[in-house]
This record gives sequence, C-alpha cells and structure tokens, in this order.
Amino acid sequence: MIVVDASAFGFALLDEGPFGDQCRDLLAEDDRWIAPEHWMVEVLSIIRGNLLGGKIAEEHAAEATDGLARLQVTVPLTRILLPRMWELRNNLSTYDAAYVAAAEVYGCRLLTADERLARAPGITCPVAVLG
Repeated sequence: MIVVDASAFGFALLDEGPFGDQCRDLLAEDDRWIAPEHWMVEVLSIIRGNLLGGKIAEEHAAEATDGLARLQVTVPLTRILLPRMWELRNNLSTYDAAYVAAAEVYGCRLLTADERLARAPGITCPVAVLG
C-alpha cells in the first residue's frame, strides 16, 4: 500500500517526460493506492491549472480527466484522519495533513512531489519524493 498525493497523481497523468515516467513506475510498483477524500478534486484542479496555464492542450486535459476517473484508490473516511490532521496543523496545510495522516494510519509510505511536505516536522510516515 502507498498513499499517493495529488502532486504525484498529477505528474503521473500529465507529465510525458522522465519525471512522469518515474512517477508512473513508482505507482506501478504498488498498485494499492490510498488517498484522502479530497484527492480527486485536487488532481482535477492540477489538470485545470495546467490547461489554463497553457502547459497542456485541451485534448491532453480531457485524456487526463478520463484517466483520473478510472483510477482505483482506497479512500479512508476523513473523520478517522481528523485527530492526526489537527495535530499537524502548525506544520502542514489541512489538505497535506490528510495525506500524512492516511499514511500514518495505514502504516505505509507517502508518495509526493512536494519536498516541503516531506521535510515537515512531526510526520512519522516514510515519504518518497519524486525527482
């Protein structure tokens, strides 16, 4: 099992270069993915931002959105994660804390492209940083 944050899913769906390849390879190593309830909204926001920012074409955005809808992800209930998310409030955004809390609850590593998240004080899960 691995908790996958929105940044990692975003690179897997959008990046056609070596960074995206690395992300897809890491995801293929363990296909039992976990993410908190808001993960899909965050990934869709990444797709939208890349489209509006001119980084991807409309067709690529549509393909990524279709791919997003097909991903099979285990989603823990937020209420189970809330106590740990609250403990992390001084070091992480609520959104990032949900990913960390999920990894800690499930006893697995977190995959992210966010180096700041990986360096946050107080987290106890292993973190794999893309790049």
